[in-house]
Amino acid sequence: MQERTTSKHETVLAAIPASCLESLDRVSAGLGSILSLLEVQSEHSEAAHRVHCLLAMIKSQLDQTAGELCPAE
Repeated sequence: MQERTTSKHETVLAAIPASCLESLDRVSAGLGSILSLLEVQSEHSEAAHRVHCLLAMIKSQLDQTAGELCPAE
């Protein structure tokens, strides 16, 4: 009989509810929609451009973290 050791990373992943990961996907999709609107507005407003840049960085970090929590198999 072979004993399997569980890494700390696997333990954390097992503790994350699926609903949490689904929420991250919904937040990411919402940010994507806001970014689309801001992209159009940024042509006319420097402030909209700055907000677009900030939210793009936040969305990128969110997507990266979500990918680490639930990597594609």
